[in-house]
Amino acid sequence: MIQQQTHARAKPACRTVAKAQFVGTVTDFLVADRHSHPRPQAFLVEQSANWCLPTHFHLEHQFQVFVAGGATLGKHPVTTPSVHYASPHSAYGPLNSGAEGVSYFTLRLLSDDGAWYLPEARGKLKLRIPKRQAHGAPAGNISNEQLTALAAPAQETLIQPEAGGLAAWIVRLPPNTSAAAPPPHPSGAGRFYVVTQGALRANGEELPRLSTLFASPDDTLDLVSGSNGLEVVIVQYPAEALVSV
Repeated sequence: MIQQQTHARAKPACRTVAKAQFVGTVTDFLVADRHSHPRPQAFLVEQSANWCLPTHFHLEHQFQVFVAGGATLGKHPVTTPSVHYASPHSAYGPLNSGAEGVSYFTLRLLSDDGAWYLPEARGKLKLRIPKRQAHGAPAGNISNEQLTALAAPAQETLIQPEAGGLAAWIVRLPPNTSAAAPPPHPSGAGRFYVVTQGALRANGEELPRLSTLFASPDDTLDLVSGSNGLEVVIVQYPAEALVSV
């Protein structure tokens, strides 16, 4: 099951959020079908400048792919593009946006209804289960011009593949080039692809920057770049992500 969405199509779903914990906008890209399994969920968060999103946790496995702006996550600076993974009940934060704000995709294999903020929700936090977080960023960024001038495909591991299937990569392709995606892990439970530069050609459509694509474990997807090349972040879920905690 492949599902894909562009920013242009998703933009009408953009909504403004102003509450005690968060100020910014949220745009739904993939809205979960409650009757499907998995039920992938993807939305773009644009957090306002100089805003602190408090430490919190979720009930499902989650990736965030940072695509614009700057922030700190805890004490660590966040660059773009980069990825962050958190397993269920693994609290992370605070996320402090910089002067330009920060934008990131939130991606889940099984949909979740919200965030549980600490310390208020401490009583709901499961303490006696394994927890895992991982963060990864490429060694360096490249401009649109450098992407267009690439001589050959380049792949970099952002989160080293683990026995359970967790992994993340960034792949860059010259214009009008095809290449195989990183081979799926036998334990992988599905992947999201986030286009961060250029365009990905998939299923007869060109997916430009800020497009997302979800692929189930049994889906085969070759990477094909558009006329300006392709930079795409690929995140892979561990098998346990298919089971709610």
